[in-house]
Amino acid sequence: MKISRYIFYILATACFCLIVGSQFGNFASAKTVTVHYVSTTGKVLKSPKKITLPAGGLTIFNPAEATHSQYIKGYVPYDGTKTFSFNNCPSSLKVRYSKISTVQKKVAKYYMSQINSYRVKQGLSKLKHNASLQKQATVRANELWIKTSHTRPDGTSYNSYNSGYAEVMAVFPSCFSYVQSLGAKIVYNSKGTIDYKKTAKTASNELLTIDAQHRDTELNTWSKYSDVAFSFKPDGSGMMAQLFKL
Repeated sequence: MKISRYIFYILATACFCLIVGSQFGNFASAKTVTVHYVSTTGKVLKSPKKITLPAGGLTIFNPAEATHSQYIKGYVPYDGTKTFSFNNCPSSLKVRYSKISTVQKKVAKYYMSQINSYRVKQGLSKLKHNASLQKQATVRANELWIKTSHTRPDGTSYNSYNSGYAEVMAVFPSCFSYVQSLGAKIVYNSKGTIDYKKTAKTASNELLTIDAQHRDTELNTWSKYSDVAFSFKPDGSGMMAQLFKL
């Protein structure tokens, strides 16, 4: 009789453990992930941060999103959309950052290439680079953080010296975000890293399609020179100014 009760107790306990185990992920323990912050060239930018993933309760972990408080001055997250499940997330991983200056130069290069390619398709000549115009565009892109307008922060026109140039602008995220297909933004590719070419495309597409006035400015027949400058912040927001000169 005692033996039967003992066997019953063991079976009941085993049954209870089986039910509880199935409900709580078979007692899976929490996982600690150490995130390292480095540049695309391998330079350590910030001390590692340990993040605890709850046991069995997490389906997707995006290290870049989870560490957005870790924005680093002078850099933009290069790894933006990589995700891991609880089971396949390693105990140590890297989040890479790209220098803002690198992002700005690469996006600008692709942008002008795209604008010129479109101009050629329309039977127009390519716009040429001009060093002084490049400096002016850089100044304007930075000024747009203070006042997003063709009127400069000091109240004068962007063309206050009557130098014979026109100006177009784009904002990241775009102020035209209500038109989903036209918004200028940083784009990440299928590998989860910045796609400089596609990022530039969001801006060139916006300026060529948002309205007739901007498109006509891009396709003008009077300018020989044009330069663009981008000004990004660590969170990926940005300003763009493109100038045209006779």
